[in-house]
Amino acid sequence: MPAGPRVRSTRDGPTRTPTYPNLLEDAHDEMLFERYTTSQIAELAAGLAPRPIGEPGMYQSISLSPDGRHILASRLERPFSFIVAYRSFPSSTVVLDRDGAEVATLSTSPLREGRGSFGRGGGAGGDAARAFAWRPDGAGLGYLARAPRDGDDRSAPRPDRLMRVDAPFDVEDGTLVAESEDPIGSVDYSLDGRHAFAVVSRDGESGLAHWALGGSGDRTMIVDFHDTDDPTAVPGALYTARTANGLTYALVSSNGRSAYLQGDGYKADFKPQPFVDRVTLSNGETTRLFEGATDSFDQPLLPLDSDFSRMIVSRESVTDFPDSYVWQNGSFDNHTHNVDPFPAVTAARRIDFEFARRDGLPVQGRVSLPTDYVDGQMVPAIFWTYPREYEVADDYLDAAVQARNKNAFTHMSWLRWSDIWLTQGYALVYPDIPVIGENYNDTYIASLVDAMYAAIRGVDGLDVIDIDRIGHGGHSYGAFATANILANAPFFKAGIAGDGAYNRSLTPDGFQAERRSIWEAPSTYIEMSPFFKADQIDTPLLMYHGGDDNNTGTFPIQSRRMISALTILGKEAVLYEYPYESHTPRAIENKLDMWARFIGWFDEHVKGTEADRVISEGGH
Repeated sequence: MPAGPRVRSTRDGPTRTPTYPNLLEDAHDEMLFERYTTSQIAELAAGLAPRPIGEPGMYQSISLSPDGRHILASRLERPFSFIVAYRSFPSSTVVLDRDGAEVATLSTSPLREGRGSFGRGGGAGGDAARAFAWRPDGAGLGYLARAPRDGDDRSAPRPDRLMRVDAPFDVEDGTLVAESEDPIGSVDYSLDGRHAFAVVSRDGESGLAHWALGGSGDRTMIVDFHDTDDPTAVPGALYTARTANGLTYALVSSNGRSAYLQGDGYKADFKPQPFVDRVTLSNGETTRLFEGATDSFDQPLLPLDSDFSRMIVSRESVTDFPDSYVWQNGSFDNHTHNVDPFPAVTAARRIDFEFARRDGLPVQGRVSLPTDYVDGQMVPAIFWTYPREYEVADDYLDAAVQARNKNAFTHMSWLRWSDIWLTQGYALVYPDIPVIGENYNDTYIASLVDAMYAAIRGVDGLDVIDIDRIGHGGHSYGAFATANILANAPFFKAGIAGDGAYNRSLTPDGFQAERRSIWEAPSTYIEMSPFFKADQIDTPLLMYHGGDDNNTGTFPIQSRRMISALTILGKEAVLYEYPYESHTPRAIENKLDMWARFIGWFDEHVKGTEADRVISEGGH
């Protein structure tokens, strides 16, 4: 029985809170949350019963020191909140001994309510010690901290510092390891503790610094400061490995003179060539040890020695399923011989194409043809989209280089379940839908309609699609786009929208990349909400939604209100709400039911065949 009313009260000032699902609601929820997140640290030894270590707690992570004598632990604390997710609850980072006694409290973070509200420390701009981790060489705890202020001059520069501390782990007694005039984002040590590497930043650019510990203490920039926005020019990131105990360390060559950089190798032609470079620690000179081929996608997975002379590489191509190879001196020896489990679908022909919006922006797209496609056919098609926001056009162009890979094998997976359409006589079109502008959504509708029109024209030029028989579908934000395109353009014969949010007044404190609240941009929120344009939707719309959708902003009420609006207006629409499902259907029974309805819907409204209409018994 409830102990009393649910109470919600405002805070002392404005407290911005996104529309989170499944928040705690009352004292009973708090008790349940604490019960289900409480765990017991225990020591396991062969042939012996587990030995509890310390008291139970709401542990988020634990890490055993290299000597096995101490445990670094992070845990949640009370008080909880009813307006933010658990990641904003109070937490502490402590050191325990092997009996569970608390040796030291390294940091605490208070309850954080409201967007932009952060706990003490947590970044290079804070004063508190941060980024605690065991040194892989066993030299105590490593951490980062800014140098203390020198007098009252608050404008004086304060270097960032690499620090270490031994038991009993009092950070006030920490030892200086190295110092950087630039803020440090992260640090890694070599396995022997003789080298330290740190990602440092300056004026919006990033670089990689190295210190030879025990030497002069001088910093060497082995990767110069560079703009990380251009993916084709990024020099790669420090290669790290893990000890048997799970501690991260920087891999250094057997002679101690080099480390390694691993990069994605993005190319402007959308054919990335991942690489591994050896970087000389004394001067930052690089030597390329490995680079993927131009006609396949080769990903270095694991070196088999500290000199990268042999390594495991994953290789795939447009026609070849991924396999693992041992690479040595440029030769590849296949060791896995993997078999594609869905050859009937993955063998479908794919056509990459480029189209231009009215403003001249080149946009990327892909067409997948039906598995039984015959040259010369003009087939019905389904456009499956998910808009993304960018402040400027160059941001989209950079993102497209990273998102598209013309050398990769196209897998059949739960992330690409829309490929099932290829077995039903439909082509699938995946066009990018970039929404560009400082306040992206002020131009959302125009960007959506413009990009879709340009994509249709681009596809029409390929002479494989019958553009008089096209439908549109999307999931989540793609569902939102589906309803919007049906409300604002006459391009499609039918739509399918899943787990979407259609009324932005129900997500009043931002959504996706929208930073403004509804009170800051009321006209934008209303203009881009298809709920308020339901009277303009004259295209048949099938919606589906998980009955327990736990995604931020896409509560099932969104679809329930949308189908109510379409019912009031006499539109042709249907909603299938699947019980016990979250943001994506998982139960095989629900997937089969859903796909039967999908196929029937588009067969009737897009393909133009006499399909049996599948309606649940007792549906209203």
